[in-house]
Amino acid sequence: MANILPTHILPTSSKLSTGLAGVVGFISFVLSPGAFAVSCDFQNGDVFTEICGYVEAGGVQTGGQLKLHVSSTTPRFSVNIRRAGNDNENLLSTSLDGAGNYGANSYTQLNWGSAYPISIPSNWTSGIYEVNFNNDRGNYPEFVAIKAAQPGSHSKVLVLDSLPTKIAYSPIGGKSFYGFNSTNGQATPQLGMERPTGRGQWTEHRDFAGWLDREGIDYEAASMMDLHRDPSLLSHYNLVILVGHNEYWSKEMRDNWDNYLAGGGNAAIFSGNTMWWQVRFSEDSKQMICYKNAAADPLYGTDNSRVTTNWFSPPIDRPENLSIGVSFRHGGYHNYTENGVQYYVTNGTNDDGSNGGFKVADASHWAFEGTGLTNGSIFGRVSGIAGYEVDGALFRIVNNQPVVTGEDGTPLNFQILATTPAYAVNSPSNVPGVVYNNYNGQGWGTLGLFKPSTNSGTVFVAPTIDWAEGLHEVPVARITKNVINQLKSRTATSPSSSNSSGNGNVSDSEGTPVSTPVSTPVSTPVSTSPQSVAQTSSGGGGSFPLTSLLMGLIITFGLKIRRKQKQLTTN
Repeated sequence: MANILPTHILPTSSKLSTGLAGVVGFISFVLSPGAFAVSCDFQNGDVFTEICGYVEAGGVQTGGQLKLHVSSTTPRFSVNIRRAGNDNENLLSTSLDGAGNYGANSYTQLNWGSAYPISIPSNWTSGIYEVNFNNDRGNYPEFVAIKAAQPGSHSKVLVLDSLPTKIAYSPIGGKSFYGFNSTNGQATPQLGMERPTGRGQWTEHRDFAGWLDREGIDYEAASMMDLHRDPSLLSHYNLVILVGHNEYWSKEMRDNWDNYLAGGGNAAIFSGNTMWWQVRFSEDSKQMICYKNAAADPLYGTDNSRVTTNWFSPPIDRPENLSIGVSFRHGGYHNYTENGVQYYVTNGTNDDGSNGGFKVADASHWAFEGTGLTNGSIFGRVSGIAGYEVDGALFRIVNNQPVVTGEDGTPLNFQILATTPAYAVNSPSNVPGVVYNNYNGQGWGTLGLFKPSTNSGTVFVAPTIDWAEGLHEVPVARITKNVINQLKSRTATSPSSSNSSGNGNVSDSEGTPVSTPVSTPVSTPVSTSPQSVAQTSSGGGGSFPLTSLLMGLIITFGLKIRRKQKQLTTN
């Protein structure tokens, strides 16, 4: 449960003397048990009590601005920005002032002061970037996809983030789309997009993007929100990559994805539990809505194509298998425990050696070239890449080979290249773990590839959240390279069509979402090249100045109001 903390102290009258204001400020802080703490608890062991921040909703691109909001126990802090990957150096460093110590007391609109705009140099390369907030007591990393101002100008390979999914799981403000990390165990159907997401949600993107850089594989990045807003975005690329956990999609996102594939674009899915829920957004893209119950959604019976429930469920009736070849309902979990019983645990009961990894079904395929794998070989088990959620297609065994049935909407040309056992907790049978019309009557993760239609591009599917964690294993890395090299060029020449349905968002003539201007002028740090730049600036939240002085005095004289929580490193 997130703590509700007071915002920064303000004098009750502009005529208060400095001494009286100091006394009022001191008493207020002493009486507030959480006054010195920033409440940024992600309910997963990741707790930040000194500084936390988020990125303002809206597109972020090279040559544009990154608008940051921060809550800090000190008014002065710094921001360091680098490309994702632990071994990448800072490209921009700036010192800022005026931060307030805000409470995480709203899951729809945090309002952590006015924005700190950071100018993104136009000569930076599009990619996934880490934004690290630091004060003299701690730090907090947030991540962002910086889109190319001219999409496709550096690379024809695009990596999409999964921002809606990261926001869906974030409990900052007290609520998420899940009861397990929401106050009183009650989830909410509406969340603000302007909230911290937590570094744990970005592990797969950080690892995958860092690996691409180390391997010298050029790529660009964009947000799923860019895909939501811009029907033409994907047309600039030959290969679009999904990574990690990309669970929540709007109708606009899916329509634009489908149109891109139909126009000859290729895709590589290194992601599990993909395209599971439909969501929709407010016109300014600052609110995300997902009822997860069709009957509870106000649009039910009015616009069934936008009802926020599972894609395969009524009234949408649009199975995700049509777009990605697989579904979580026929896959499930690796290493799952329910009522004390373990299912598909590595080295556990009935483990045939494949739990946590994939077993090769067709080693002759180009995806396995240079791996040394043969039929029946297991790869990725050491890292447990088959987890923690995997997706699958219904199949049967024909001549010792897995062959899709197509009953679930998976195109019949889907070729299964490898499989992994999974606990189908969301099985259509309503009996957890049991999938009656699947091979062996259970859940499976199915790695393979297909074409959504005869003239479409090719979609490769490694349907697991944890794929990127195995990139240090030679076979996993080689398969990933093979896929990128094979699909980075289009085989179809027909142009990608646009989604004519519109997205309902307010935008300017160039398609850029219009947001409310920042009300308080702030100095903008600018870096003209991707080198480490040290700068100073003031602005942002503007907390009561005597607060900082009192905090310093209290610390100096050893008055301890609370026990500091141990800060986690930013590995």
